[in-house]
Amino acid sequence: MHITTYKSILTLLFLYLGTHCLFSQDIVLGSIPLDLAIDARSAALGGKLASSLSPNEQAATYNPALVDSASIGQVYVSYLNYYAGIKVGSVDAVINNKGKRTVHAGARFSSFGKFDGYDPSGVSTGDFSGGDYFLQAGVSWKLDSVWSAGITGWSGFRNLARENAGVIGVDVGIMGRWDERYLAVGVLISGLGQQFAGTGSQPVGSMPINVQAGFTKGFDNAPFTFFLQMEHLEKWGLAPAGTYDDGLDPLTGEVIPNQKWEFGDQLSRHLRGGVEVNLGSGLMAQMGYDHRRRLEMEATGRRGTNGFSIGLAMKIGDVDLGLARNTYHFAGSSTHLSIVFSLPGQ
Repeated sequence: MHITTYKSILTLLFLYLGTHCLFSQDIVLGSIPLDLAIDARSAALGGKLASSLSPNEQAATYNPALVDSASIGQVYVSYLNYYAGIKVGSVDAVINNKGKRTVHAGARFSSFGKFDGYDPSGVSTGDFSGGDYFLQAGVSWKLDSVWSAGITGWSGFRNLARENAGVIGVDVGIMGRWDERYLAVGVLISGLGQQFAGTGSQPVGSMPINVQAGFTKGFDNAPFTFFLQMEHLEKWGLAPAGTYDDGLDPLTGEVIPNQKWEFGDQLSRHLRGGVEVNLGSGLMAQMGYDHRRRLEMEATGRRGTNGFSIGLAMKIGDVDLGLARNTYHFAGSSTHLSIVFSLPGQ
């Protein structure tokens, strides 16, 4: 594909993105399998990765720029025990390579479990279930010795009892990697799609997008790799309404000035960070922190381990295993499990 074709694709993409952000009024609720990093490594590092030093990894499930021909025949399976009985999973495989193009395909899904149904008079109507289910396929291109780009299309439906809605959209990524400097930077646009009517009263509108950027730095003589990720760059204000309002003393009626530094607080809500440590013999440890999650998941003045995440990855024979714990809700931590294996004959 000629370089002018890439430029045309990117120009159309960012024109659509700008129109989406400026003029789209109807934004539907996000989808868990599209919004979260389901795989253990990404979750342990704080969330989705826009850049990484190694392209052939489980993050390729949601970031098409990380799909690589070196992963032909590898299958990535991830499972997340979320909370309140919600189960989330993904499977993805790199299936073909031709020249500079590499193709992958898979699925992402969530199940909300079973619920007891009742009519308005309180009579039982039996059990019902719900969930979000998506098939996906995408392609990545090796643009040159540094830059890679990719696009993944996904489509499926969202269901709760008799309420159904169809969804279609894309994820887009571009990444530059300088191996001799142990440096990578990238941009990831997630959730660029539309929800359309099915049955029932499901809303119609644009899916919520997340424009992210990433900076990854490793070192020649140290076992550490640092990850800095920035999310929701499509908008500045992420703080809830009233965050910076002055308070009022209920006894004296005196105004209590808000001491928060608005610029610093808003900036910090866009940032996530993580570190990965190579322990040798195929053993890796990860730690991550999401400042926005820590602030917004506070309950009655308590924060606990909200925003923090840890993980461990190991290689056993030809199989890679990953385990992570991440706090998405004050009700408790969630567990991520990932397995990577090669198909027979690869």
